[in-house]
Amino acid sequence: MKREREKDLATGLEQALQDIPVPESLFQFAEALPDTWDSGEPDGERTGRKKRPAHAERRRLPVLFRGAAAAAVLAVSLTAGMTMSPAFAALVKGIPGIAVTVDWLQHIREQDGVQTAINHDYIPIEPVTATFGGTVITISDIYLTEEELLFKSFIQTDLFDVTDGRSSEHLSISPLESLPGGGSTTALSVITAADGSGKPVLQETYKYQLSEEAVQQFLAKGTELELDVTQSTFNEEQRKTDIREIGRIKVPIQSDKLLHNKVLEPKLALPVGDPDLKELSLEKLTIQPTTMNLILKGPEGWYYDFPRDNAAAPYLKDDQGHEYRYDPSGPGLLYNEEGRLQLPFFSSVYFEPDVRTLTLHIGELTVGEEEPSEKLELPMNDEFPRTVQFKKQEIVIEGADYAPQGYLHLKIKKDSPGQTKLEGVFFGIAEKENLKERFDKEGLEAYEAYTRKQGEDREAFNVSGFGIAEDYRGQDYLDVYIPARQLDRYTLTLSRARDTIAVNRDYTVSLKP
Repeated sequence: MKREREKDLATGLEQALQDIPVPESLFQFAEALPDTWDSGEPDGERTGRKKRPAHAERRRLPVLFRGAAAAAVLAVSLTAGMTMSPAFAALVKGIPGIAVTVDWLQHIREQDGVQTAINHDYIPIEPVTATFGGTVITISDIYLTEEELLFKSFIQTDLFDVTDGRSSEHLSISPLESLPGGGSTTALSVITAADGSGKPVLQETYKYQLSEEAVQQFLAKGTELELDVTQSTFNEEQRKTDIREIGRIKVPIQSDKLLHNKVLEPKLALPVGDPDLKELSLEKLTIQPTTMNLILKGPEGWYYDFPRDNAAAPYLKDDQGHEYRYDPSGPGLLYNEEGRLQLPFFSSVYFEPDVRTLTLHIGELTVGEEEPSEKLELPMNDEFPRTVQFKKQEIVIEGADYAPQGYLHLKIKKDSPGQTKLEGVFFGIAEKENLKERFDKEGLEAYEAYTRKQGEDREAFNVSGFGIAEDYRGQDYLDVYIPARQLDRYTLTLSRARDTIAVNRDYTVSLKP
């Protein structure tokens, strides 16, 4: 049994060392072992034979042999009494408590920046495994910075079928009040356990954006992080979600091993070439071991956003030619200050001291105004068609009537026969109902009834939303439905909304003084 354990350890080490940096001195020692042992002089004091340079030896040795030799050295050292760190053991064996393949684990680590940190000897906080009845959960790849908490969960459970993406059951894991902030999962996958059991493993990656000074306050109080594990069950008939806590997981944190962020405040202007949203400002760049975050600021009264997962999505590129992908999964952080938005990127230049600049590329940008910029009186007995000038765009209202379901209905002329939507314009009325006041008075049931009716009405009208001009029936015009009580006249409002700007510009940030 002992021999089998040692064999498993050596095999695991050999596999892991292909990806983990190993000290050069270890390779030198491992490569010298065959000659040393052949001579019978382990102290290396051989005579009568000229010693070859170490670099020449390394050129002759295949990479696999180097890994095997180093693994053998480490295996001997460990079996001789040295203690393996649980964190290092996790990197070698995969995930403690859950059987996963190393190749698959490395792939997801390369996507989220964890592998970059590991390759530069910044090992995650040691993984923790907890069992709650028939549920086994391992928390791994844990990184804590001044701004973020990142971790992965690996779950095997008999509470529900984790392979069913439509299941009404779900487990979620979150830090308790010790680390206030907001976040959620950023990635999810289901794999089959690598132990031959055929059991499914649910893997989720979490990202929590932490409140300002939350980490400093947490570390001042103690160094044990508590994660709350809850089970949520959606009741279809009652249209509500039941939540219960099934346990807590405690993660010891060694504060002296946490690396500090690198923070720049470039205050760089980013012209976008739009008459309304003339430019953005790059307020802050935070470089963390696994991620990088930009904070942008736009003009007051406007909101803006970026596409993801396509060619128009923003990205960062360093002066060595490496690109870093934009991934806003998890917390979409909007700051309290007007117009500030965070853009997160994976992975990071944290461990690359030779990188001198980062370039932000913006392909497209969607913008909108928070308040209407056009108002006009619309009597229901008005003469139609009626032409409205809005943002250098001519909009023709061909007719207006009141739908008995409780909506003002407008007919908008199409620009072409095949048009299905009027992009970038939102229609509203000044006489809208104060829904907050209503639901504060009538309660949750009234709110749920209202939203349920709106969903039914959208299906009946064949529109994706209210206040936007669409046609998916092949009509001669676009439909607009606006929730309203019946009146003889309305104050129609128009706003620029979700309008796409083609930017296609690069903005370079210096990382060196």
